[in-house]
Amino acid sequence: MKLENTSLLGKYTTHTIGKRVPKGYHLITPDGEAFLSDYQLDEELREGDEIEAVTYHDYDGFLTASTQKPKIETGKFELLRIKAAGDKGAFADWGLEKDLFIPHAEQLQPVVKGESYLIYAYLDEQSGRLAGSTRVDRFAKDTISHLDESERPELNQQVELLISRPTELGYRAIIEGEKPLSGVLYKNELTKIIRPGQRLTGYIKQLRDDDKIDLTLRKPGYSEVETASDDILFKLGTSESGFLPFHDKSSPTEIRSVFGISKRTFKAAIGGLYKAGQIQIENNGIYLKEQLEKDT
Repeated sequence: MKLENTSLLGKYTTHTIGKRVPKGYHLITPDGEAFLSDYQLDEELREGDEIEAVTYHDYDGFLTASTQKPKIETGKFELLRIKAAGDKGAFADWGLEKDLFIPHAEQLQPVVKGESYLIYAYLDEQSGRLAGSTRVDRFAKDTISHLDESERPELNQQVELLISRPTELGYRAIIEGEKPLSGVLYKNELTKIIRPGQRLTGYIKQLRDDDKIDLTLRKPGYSEVETASDDILFKLGTSESGFLPFHDKSSPTEIRSVFGISKRTFKAAIGGLYKAGQIQIENNGIYLKEQLEKDT
């Protein structure tokens, strides 16, 4: 069954009340009449009234409706907790009475009960049912070659990011929208701890020759020394005892591999932090001043 684009399954939107039936009402939807139970309502409704609800198929396959707003809607990404996982597939809590089904084929790796995963909600064309997928990269393209010129993001453009998953280079992040895209945040540029499912403001750092997107959390125009200072303070704050074994005698290669900056920028950054009273520079490395004061 190929679903029409007019389908509203899995979307929390306005529907029209149809006829009254025992124990509830029928809602008029592009997918057919959906049953809305009386227990969902605080007042009597009349035919032609409008109500916000989400429609989906119940465990018996009947089209049903709920006034409860779901945690995820069709065509969206969200971090959801797995309530059950077994031979038939997995089920995620999306806030409604019937859990969201995740087929085995739509699991990037076998999911585990009690754990949370970034999930994309989609309509299965064969069954006509709502389902979920942890293979989110299939639904957010990692190139812009398919976009018209007017749809393509611009260099330094501010974008809202949804952190997808860690990679060897850093993290893959999704730019949500009508045509979702994905790009890479490089770990040597991160100045904060991030995790899948987190939403952050980011920027288009580079549109590469291969049409892929490099992303950054650093605001364009923020000086390299200021960015490096933030990064050094972050790394000190998350290190053991507020210490890093780097100083003005460290090799440029070491500094580049850890901080992603030149030795010149590193020296300017730690010099500024020292003058501001935020770090202490010793022969064996740099210390977070705040941590030194706590330890003494």
